[in-house]
Amino acid sequence: MKTKKITPLFFLFLIGIFFESLDAFSLFSIPLPWIGISIFIFIYIIYYFFGFEIEFNHFDSLRILLLYFVSITLIRAVSYSPDLPEFATSTFTQYISLRLIKLLGFIAVIWFVYTLNNYFERDTIIKFISFIGIFVSVMSLISYFSYIFDFQDFSRNRPGSGGWSQPIKRACSILRNYGTFREPSFLAVWLAPIIPLNFYLARKQSIWYGLSLLPIFAIILSRSLTGVISLIIAIVATTLLWTIKNKNFDFLFIIPIIFLLFSSFIGNSIGYKFPALDPSMCPPESPDKCNCSLYDDELDEAKNSESVTKSIFERITLITRGGLDGFENISILNEYISNENLQIFGQGLGIANLNFSPTFDDLTKKNINGESIYRNPGQVVSFNNLYTNIYFSAGLIGLLWFLIFISNVLKKLFKRGNQYTFYIFSNLIVILLMFFFQAEELSTMLAISLGLMLLEFKNETV
Repeated sequence: MKTKKITPLFFLFLIGIFFESLDAFSLFSIPLPWIGISIFIFIYIIYYFFGFEIEFNHFDSLRILLLYFVSITLIRAVSYSPDLPEFATSTFTQYISLRLIKLLGFIAVIWFVYTLNNYFERDTIIKFISFIGIFVSVMSLISYFSYIFDFQDFSRNRPGSGGWSQPIKRACSILRNYGTFREPSFLAVWLAPIIPLNFYLARKQSIWYGLSLLPIFAIILSRSLTGVISLIIAIVATTLLWTIKNKNFDFLFIIPIIFLLFSSFIGNSIGYKFPALDPSMCPPESPDKCNCSLYDDELDEAKNSESVTKSIFERITLITRGGLDGFENISILNEYISNENLQIFGQGLGIANLNFSPTFDDLTKKNINGESIYRNPGQVVSFNNLYTNIYFSAGLIGLLWFLIFISNVLKKLFKRGNQYTFYIFSNLIVILLMFFFQAEELSTMLAISLGLMLLEFKNETV
């Protein structure tokens, strides 16, 4: 098949990736990210039914694992008595089906990235994906500055994690970069894996050093610890491993950290906090809405600082002192796991979340002035941790299987030892680290990463 015949599918694929970045928007009540996933599956169907040859004999271990996920979920779903939270936005069947569609979309993305290399140069594929990241970064900065310069932000129409549109503008709260996402951390998690790809391209075209500042600046203004910490750790680890493997230190690998620090200092000049309410409105509003100097502790004070540097790096220091439990979701998950029976086969995708939601309400309940306050009452709650979700959804078998697969992938990248594999290694480490604190599903960015890795190992099986 000639290149011009695959080009429409390539651009449709890029549209699917872009739709995934429009996390805060829906079309006829259908979230645009779900339309993006449907596009990935649609591309596979079109490719198959139009008689194009499909050859994809890689990642046998991963495909069997995904089949195991599907089987466990379907078996559990048949015998599960659905008891959805009060504010669930879908039926039980719809909720489980969306989890399974996500898996199909995941494998479709790996396959298509691999297939595209039959028609386009590897760097061309990376460049187009990186351009989408640049465009999303520019959109996020437009959104951010709309609050500073008082012009219209994008009109979000998809409910946030609490079940309603996310209130970006709140009294006494610092302005964070939400971009086209429902939460700032979602923006950082989506953008961060693209940073290593930008710097790989910069090795060949220096203009990408300048372009890479846009997604880095967008992440810094989101003030996401997950994004910043994951990038720093991945870059440092990659640089050290490169030095060990190749017996030489390559300064260019650590330039992203320099750009992160530079962007944080620039961000200080545009840090912004929304003004407090007029005192006449307190009460009935809580005192913190009228007095922006009230903080629970040092961590809360740093988080609400107008200084971007203090908000990010002082929080990192404070959390480091207290260990991983400084990340609240890690503490909650530790308590939940310790009180549950050992999961051998798992509860099934989605079903594990439904079982977790009531317990989450109890673990996060606070008594304020004699009244019980819940964080997400009546909502389906996410684990915000891929590894915990795999453990409860697919059991110890599924988790060990996944970790062994990932370990083999990282070993292959390290052994190859060239610049390309080390940038993909960095890209993959960023994603795997962020899975500890935010995402709980196998993401499109992970699928892209695995697909790009396969372009270096076309004749090998993982």
